[in-house]
Amino acid sequence: MISVIVPVYNVEDYLHVCLNSILNQTFQDFEIICIDDESTDSSSEILEYFASKDSRIKILRNERNIGLGPSRNRGIDAAKGKYIIFLDSDDWYSFDTLETFFNEAEKNNLDMVMGKPIVFYEEEKSFGRERYYDAEFMDKFDHKVFDHWDLDKTKLFDIPIAVWNKLYLKSFLDENNIRFPDEDYIHEDNPFSCRVMTRAKRISFINKYFYTRRRRPNSLMTLNDDRLFDNIAIVRLVLDVFMEDVEIYEYYKKEVLTYIFKTVLNWKYHQIEDQYKERFFSEVQGVFRSFIEDYGLYNDIKDNVDNDILEFFKFEDIVSEML
Repeated sequence: MISVIVPVYNVEDYLHVCLNSILNQTFQDFEIICIDDESTDSSSEILEYFASKDSRIKILRNERNIGLGPSRNRGIDAAKGKYIIFLDSDDWYSFDTLETFFNEAEKNNLDMVMGKPIVFYEEEKSFGRERYYDAEFMDKFDHKVFDHWDLDKTKLFDIPIAVWNKLYLKSFLDENNIRFPDEDYIHEDNPFSCRVMTRAKRISFINKYFYTRRRRPNSLMTLNDDRLFDNIAIVRLVLDVFMEDVEIYEYYKKEVLTYIFKTVLNWKYHQIEDQYKERFFSEVQGVFRSFIEDYGLYNDIKDNVDNDILEFFKFEDIVSEML
């Protein structure tokens, strides 16, 4: 059985399409675990209606709004299926998603199987492919079993960190204590996906579009306000994933430090609204300090992070202040 985990918060306009895309799957051995995160629109009533029609739909109600990651954790803990798959409540599956993923996982004894998403642009009412989600460098792994050691290590962080285009073996998640952060952070799937990719022994990729990602204006994907400060906490959790295994950290040292300081923190600094830049700048400097104090990473940062990033955030001034 597959447990489909659907966090729900104020998606009354999209929830019918989402749930029907599960109910109309060619594979029918599933349960749907909907976590209602204190919705204030008619989402709760829609869930009740669907649950009254199909006993496979279970509704968990949060006592307060706890966010996407903690809600998914509730779903994982409640899941009875051999496999877990996530669906965001404004998105939908292709009709054969569950069957294809299940068969691939069973055939190859997988910890995880992944496919590709296509994007639906809400304002334009059109579909499109996005290079990041396409990850064409993965096409050579189509229907092959691999783990992260088989990848070009410079591509690890180019694999989309989204969790909703993948199927997971629940026992693998449990045995490796893989969960989302307990706090309501945006980009909560970063540490989750890093842990999955570096712990999974058997992964497969299917070069086909299974998932439709709805791109809405004013979504978490497009924000540039103070919620971007969540990235400070997230990059610390990402580093923790790698520091837990010396061999993995040493292998990916350049890639993980580049990802943290260039791809995430530097990019977010230039993205965030001007009123928050000074504070964000200061907190990025705090990340440098903590990585040096807590992990002794001065030399690793100096040797692996681009000089323009170090100079921009005044890395040597930070070090001088610490002496």
